[in-house]
Amino acid sequence: MLPQKMKISEKAFTSLRRLQNNTGLTVNIGARLAFFASIERGFSWNGEDIQLTQRELDKYSWLGDHGDLVEMLLKQKYPNLEAQEYYKAWASHVDDGSVTVESISSITRAL
Repeated sequence: MLPQKMKISEKAFTSLRRLQNNTGLTVNIGARLAFFASIERGFSWNGEDIQLTQRELDKYSWLGDHGDLVEMLLKQKYPNLEAQEYYKAWASHVDDGSVTVESISSITRAL
């Protein structure tokens, strides 16, 4: 469902770099935390377009072993989207959650 190569927004990348500077967690691990933080707090993507210009990585690098879970959560939350829209929804959740996780000051607080 999600493409093999994915990017995130400039805003998310900047926030996740701050998280990396504070904790040592890489941007792709931070993106996983950001996605789940966004889902947990109830954010819903409203279909708006998002500029995805930063850090192209393959799907496994972004999602790790949680790829099936991420796709299932997206399908559950947005049952009627096209494949490309799921990608935008994922990126919007990372964008939303990155603001929440960027202020984490240590790795123990992230867990």
